[in-house]
Amino acid sequence: MAIITPTSGVRHEASSRPDHAAAAGTGPAARQEPPAVRGRGTLTMSEKVVEKVAAQGASELPFVGGFGGGVLGVGRHAGTGQRPRASVNLSGTGVTVFLDIALDFPADVAARSADIRRHVTSTLERVTGLRVRRIDITIKALTTGSHRTARSLQ
Repeated sequence: MAIITPTSGVRHEASSRPDHAAAAGTGPAARQEPPAVRGRGTLTMSEKVVEKVAAQGASELPFVGGFGGGVLGVGRHAGTGQRPRASVNLSGTGVTVFLDIALDFPADVAARSADIRRHVTSTLERVTGLRVRRIDITIKALTTGSHRTARSLQ
């Protein structure tokens, strides 16, 4: 789990011990923290939330798809109408992302991978405040234009 505080960024454990110097306004914590921020609390995000944000960020690109349907892999289909699968490793203020995607064919894989990394990094840092250390992309399938489904807001 990641715990996000307004002043210190992301950390894994919240300190339950009050800082008496900060309460008196004399310690280093009092100098770092503006008065308006004190008392706001923390936001706790599970790894599942970070995974969903990463998968959604990747699926926002028109050439990236995922997998859907099927039971135990039988009848499963790839396409851009599905969300890619993501898993993450949280470590301090950083996150490592592992994406399993379906990619439109033909495509410049290196350029598309760079676009995916750039967009997912931007999305994760903007939404969660975590620093992305690395994004590993595994292309599990290639799809053609005939398999594309129309995306629409529902």
